Amino acid sequence: MSASPSSSSHAAEKRLQPLSMGLIGLYALFVGLSGLFALPPLDRDESRFIQATTQMLETGDYLRIRYQDTERNKKPAGIYWLQAASVSAFSDVEKREIWAYRLPSLISAILAALLVYVAGTILFSHKVGFWAALLMASAPVFAGEATIAKTDGTLFFTVMLAQTTLAALFMRHRDNPDLKSPWWLAMGFWFAMGFGILIKGPITPMIALFTVAGLALTGQVHWVKFARSLKPLSGFLLLLLMVVPWALAIYNVTDGRFLQDSVGTDMLGKVTEQQERHGGPPGYHLIALWFFFWPAALFIPRAMGHAISNRGTAAIIFCLAWLIPAWAVFELTSTKLPHYTLPLYPALALMVGYLIARAGDARPSLMAKIAGAVLYLLPSIAIAGVMVQLPMEYRDQGAGQWHYIFAGVTFAAALLAIFLFLRNRLRPALMVSILTSFMGIWFLFDGVLAGLDAFKLSPRIAETLEQQSLHPMRDGAAPVALVGYHEPSAVFLLGTDTLLAQPQEAANYLAQGPSRVAIVEGRYRAEFLADLPAGVAREIAEISGFNYSNNKDMVLTFYQSQAAAE
Repeated sequence: MSASPSSSSHAAEKRLQPLSMGLIGLYALFVGLSGLFALPPLDRDESRFIQATTQMLETGDYLRIRYQDTERNKKPAGIYWLQAASVSAFSDVEKREIWAYRLPSLISAILAALLVYVAGTILFSHKVGFWAALLMASAPVFAGEATIAKTDGTLFFTVMLAQTTLAALFMRHRDNPDLKSPWWLAMGFWFAMGFGILIKGPITPMIALFTVAGLALTGQVHWVKFARSLKPLSGFLLLLLMVVPWALAIYNVTDGRFLQDSVGTDMLGKVTEQQERHGGPPGYHLIALWFFFWPAALFIPRAMGHAISNRGTAAIIFCLAWLIPAWAVFELTSTKLPHYTLPLYPALALMVGYLIARAGDARPSLMAKIAGAVLYLLPSIAIAGVMVQLPMEYRDQGAGQWHYIFAGVTFAAALLAIFLFLRNRLRPALMVSILTSFMGIWFLFDGVLAGLDAFKLSPRIAETLEQQSLHPMRDGAAPVALVGYHEPSAVFLLGTDTLLAQPQEAANYLAQGPSRVAIVEGRYRAEFLADLPAGVAREIAEISGFNYSNNKDMVLTFYQSQAAAE
């Protein structure tokens, strides 16, 4: 008996398209390349991660996670191992090439974008998956995490792998609850759980657990039968084999301090109190959404209305179960950063893709159209303004003519997207918003941020020392003492032995031998000079800039042991 035309058409919609996957992969690659090479090591998180990876490579100790002499018992070792493998394969630890540390984040982000497409195809259709994946890869937060050498780009991949396998298992269960699931599919889910734990602890399992709980509470799955489809015994064994050997090893080498610090201090501390001044009230992530998922802001109000009107659809229920419970947890957590909700954005992207694919089936709500236009317009104004304001304040030559041109083009393109959206031409509006974000990301990262001279204090320190033939790593000079400027990027660029000193310590250090350099921030200069014996050192250079980590203008003065000049 042959399949009916409608069933054949439905099967075709659920079939992955190699061309679409190729386009998504290339697009995500080009988005991620926007800052991979151009941006210097960023303070503070990225530089702490890459410095800890550097010390693993320098010492050959891949268990202990250290920042100089201090244990860094915050995140599991997974991201450090990936970065170390990347540097070993494509660069050399002595070169301090930042792009090599960033490659795991870029590759993870590309794979995550592809999995958005796969998940969309499984839940809805390949068209929904295609639009959702392009939209996801256009998000400014996606570009940022694809560029930065820390955990969140790779965490995003582990969440997408877990949610995509979960979606496949869910849709099979919906069609036939008694149908046995493929072993490899269930193991893919558990592999994602283990990989996610090794990258950032409980986040990946938390999102998956909330999704399953939401599906069960809404009656979409039978608890027992769906649990069987996950093959929990063999899956949990795989999880243990991935996590337990490392957990036991790190427990032993730190005498249990890693568990105490990472769970008791870092993870639970973020839930109950603000860490490193990263806080905000409930609603913080909802506000950040419109800026960090900028191209989707135009469509989210209408897409959510469309989703609610189709809330009986299994795929929509899956997206809402993915989105709502975990979002509530992030809003209630005391420590907040905009990228925390990145793993939840694909659920929104899929609902936008569903709206685009069915644009002719629903009557648009006037309020949803106005809300989308306003929520997209406000970030557009802010982003265009930043393109001019940042170079005006922090670039030596100020804002150039091309800064104004690109800001104007970006804003004009955003207005075109709004115009098309209000005319109910959703697909052209989506394409314009995607391309506007792509253009804005490249210009912000490569054209604006990479050219902000005042922000480049650590690279300028390294450059100044090289000009004086006093760089510890390039010229074989003694380690540098830093006073008042203790940013991790400086430690990474100058070497692990860099001294983060107080004024008296730096003065004593210069007095102990020739060819030594101390770099002193202006607020500590008088105290340093008071502690410095006469004739011990001379001033050889001075640079000024802005430390964006603590929002302070800084003047850094270089002092060299006097004996080296004689």
